[in-house]
Amino acid sequence: MGSAFSPLRDTVIYVGEWQFNTQQQTISDGTHKRELEPLLFKLLCFFIEHNDRIITRQELVENIWQQSFVDDNAINRAISELRKTLKSEKQPGQTIKTHYRKGYSLFIKVKPLEPTPISDPQITEDKNTEHKEAETPVNTTSLNEQKAHSSRWPWPFAALALGLLIAAIWLFLQQPKVNDEAQNEAPFLDLQAETISWHKGTHYQLLLNHDKTQLAYVLQNDNQHIYVVDLTTKKEYSITSGAVFLQGWSEDGERLFYSSCENSDFNDCSAWQASNLLSNEVLLKPVTNQSILNITPDQYIEIGNTAITRRNNYRGLTHLSALYAQDLKTGEEIRITSPNITGTGDYILTTLKNPNRVIFERHNVGQAEIYIANLDGSSLKLLTTNEYRAWAATYDKQTNSLVWYNRGKLTIESFSFDTMSRGQAIKAPVKRANYAYPLNKQSVLISTDLHDSDAAIFDIKSKQMSYIATANKHEDDVVALPNNDVYFADLEYYKRQHWLRKNNQYIDITDKIGEDTTIISANNDSSQLVSFNKSNQKLSLLNANDFSEVKHWTLPGNSKLAAVRGNKIAVIFTELSNQQNQLMILHTNSDQVVKSTIDTPLAIAWYDDNQLIVHSKYGKYLLLDSDSNTYSELITPDKLIELKPSIITMTSNHHSLYIATNNEIYSIDLANIQDFDLAMKMRPLHYITHINASNDKLAISLLTANSQNSIELYTKKNAE
Repeated sequence: MGSAFSPLRDTVIYVGEWQFNTQQQTISDGTHKRELEPLLFKLLCFFIEHNDRIITRQELVENIWQQSFVDDNAINRAISELRKTLKSEKQPGQTIKTHYRKGYSLFIKVKPLEPTPISDPQITEDKNTEHKEAETPVNTTSLNEQKAHSSRWPWPFAALALGLLIAAIWLFLQQPKVNDEAQNEAPFLDLQAETISWHKGTHYQLLLNHDKTQLAYVLQNDNQHIYVVDLTTKKEYSITSGAVFLQGWSEDGERLFYSSCENSDFNDCSAWQASNLLSNEVLLKPVTNQSILNITPDQYIEIGNTAITRRNNYRGLTHLSALYAQDLKTGEEIRITSPNITGTGDYILTTLKNPNRVIFERHNVGQAEIYIANLDGSSLKLLTTNEYRAWAATYDKQTNSLVWYNRGKLTIESFSFDTMSRGQAIKAPVKRANYAYPLNKQSVLISTDLHDSDAAIFDIKSKQMSYIATANKHEDDVVALPNNDVYFADLEYYKRQHWLRKNNQYIDITDKIGEDTTIISANNDSSQLVSFNKSNQKLSLLNANDFSEVKHWTLPGNSKLAAVRGNKIAVIFTELSNQQNQLMILHTNSDQVVKSTIDTPLAIAWYDDNQLIVHSKYGKYLLLDSDSNTYSELITPDKLIELKPSIITMTSNHHSLYIATNNEIYSIDLANIQDFDLAMKMRPLHYITHINASNDKLAISLLTANSQNSIELYTKKNAE
C-alpha cells in the first residue's frame, strides 16, 4: 500500500521541514526555495508515494529510469543529490535512509498541507520582491561554499511516463502563462542605417562587451580575421588572423577571449586572450584557465573571479550545450545548467552586476526560454518564453530591461526587471539579419543575412541532385511527388506559403493547406502527406492529389516529425509544458492510438509495415513493434553507433534506411542492416535540416550560407 496522500492529488505536501509544491516542482522551508531537476522530482515523488516501506534499487531502476539496467553509480549519485537538496539549516538530519542490501526509505515525516495554509512572505514571489532582490548585493561566497545546494550531476533524465509526473504537468498546464507574447499594437520606430564594416566577406560572431562600447566580430574571406570596432569613433582594429573563433569578453571589456586552431576544421585548438585592443599594438597571450585547457568552449566570459563557459557534448550529444562556472581562484568548476535533451541546449546572452547574474537562452524544440541565475546556477528563474531564438540580448540600464530583437516580427522586445514582465514590443524594421544585437530600445546592430532555406531532389538511382532554388523564395519542407511534381513551403520567418511545382510552373496552394500548417512527412509513394497546425495542435492526413483532409487528430503538444507506412502514422510530439519528446502510433483506418514508452525519441523511420526504428537519447537504436508496443535493441554496425550523436534526421523507403548528419546522408540496406554506404555529401556551407524518401528520390531540405554580408547600425531617425 502507498501513502494516503500523493503528488498525484495534493498540490503542496509537507516533507519534513519542506513544503513540496508539485505544480512548480519546488521545495521551500521558508528560507530557501529550490527548484527540482526532473530526475529529483520523480525520485522524491516516488519516495512520497511509498513512504511507508523500503524501496529496492530494482524498483528505482524500473520506475524512475525505466531501463533494464542502470549503473549503480547513477543510483548512488541520484540518492546523494536528493539528500543534499533536502538538507538545510531547518532540516539538518538524515532524510533518505539506506537499508543495507535492501534499499532506501524516506526518513522524514510526510503530511498534506493543512486546509488553511499559512502565507509565508519570504517565499511569496511578488514582482516588487524580485526587483528588490535584483538591486541588493548577494553574499559573495565562493563556488565551493555554494556547491552544496547548486551542483548538478550529468545523469540520464528519466522518462515522463509515470502517472504522478503526468498529473503534475497537467496541473501546471492549468495555470495562466506569465510569459504570454500577446501584446497590443506595437509603436513604430523609424530607423536609419549606417554601415559599420565594408570588408568583402562574411561577417559573423558579433560580440558586444559589457558596456556596449566595443564590438568584436569574425570576418571570413581568404582567411578568418578577428576585428574590434570602437562604436563611439567607428574606428576598427585588427586583432589576429587564422583558424580562429570568438568566445567572449572579460567583465571590464579590457580582454577579448578567442580560440586559435591548427586547422580550419577547428580541431586541436588553444585558448587565447587579446588586450590593449584599441591600438596598433594588441597584446596576445595564451589563457591558462584550466577549464578551457581541457575542452574548448563555444563561449567564455569572466565575471569577477568567476568564468562562465558554454560547452557542447553534454550527455554525450555533440549538439547539446550546457553552462559551467569555474572559480578562478580555486580552479573548482561546477555545471550550472541542465538543458533538455530534445533541444540544443543553453546559450549565454548577457550578464548583470550587483549582484552578479548570468542570463541565458535555452533552445528547445518548440520554443526558446530565457532564464536568469546566480553564477553558481542557484536561484534559477524563468523570465519569458519565445517561439523564436534571440541569440543576442543586452541589458538596457536606462529602462532596467533585458532587450532583444525579434527578426521574424521585426520588433524590439524587452523584459522589465522593475515589473518582472514583458514590455510592449516596438516595431523597428531592419534588413533581413543573420545576427541582431539591440544596443537599447532605439538602436539595433545587425550583420545582414547570409543564410537561405533551399531544397533539392536527389535521385537515388542516378545519384543526381537537382536544386529547387527560386528567386525570392526560401524553400523548406520539400516532398518529391509523383510525375516529377514537387511540393515545398516558402518560409519567411513566420510567414509560410505552400507551393506546387508542376511542369516547371509554380502554383500557390496556400489557400488549400493554410498559412499556419506545416507539411512534416509523406508516405513512400507520396500519395499522402502529413501536416501539423501549431495553432490548434491538429495533425492531419492529406490526399496529395488535391490536398484535401482524409483524417485528423489533436495532439497534446507540437510536432515536427512523423513517418507514414500503410495505415499507421508514427509521430513525435513535444509536450508543451516540459519540452520532452513523446512517440505515438496513430491508425488511419481506426481510432486506435498507442503511446509508446520509449523515452525521448529524437528521430524515426519505418523498418517494415509493423516495426519502427527509433533514434532516442540512449546509445543504441531501438526497434519498436507498433502492434505490441514493445521494443528491443536494433543491432547495427559500430559506425552507425558513432554517427548517432550527430544524426539530424532519418527516413526510409521499402528497401533502405537513410540517416542524415549535417552534411552527409548514409544509406543502410534494410534487408541486411550491416550494409551501409555514404549515399551523398553536401556542398560546402550546405547543411541538411530534413529529408524524406519517396519514389526512389530523397527530398532534402537544407540551409545554405552565402559569402558576402555587412555590419549595419540602425538608430532612431532625427526629426527633420
